[in-house]
Amino acid sequence: MYCNPVSAEEIINVLSRFQDNKSPGFDNIGSKLLKNVLYDILQPLVYIYNLSFTTGLVPSKLKIAKVIPAYKKGEKK
Repeated sequence: MYCNPVSAEEIINVLSRFQDNKSPGFDNIGSKLLKNVLYDILQPLVYIYNLSFTTGLVPSKLKIAKVIPAYKKGEKK
């Protein structure tokens, strides 16, 4: 499998679409904070993503997700 390298513009486009009112992930970094520091961390992000694509290795910290089920309707059981 081959993934094309990502550019800084692609990362900016993706992160700019994040909604500010969503809860943070496992790292407790919310989208609003991420948007505020985006230009400070942009080049390291580009490097990490492209290195991951070329080596086929994903840092273990990027494999963690925080999943919280939310009751919508119907039986709670």
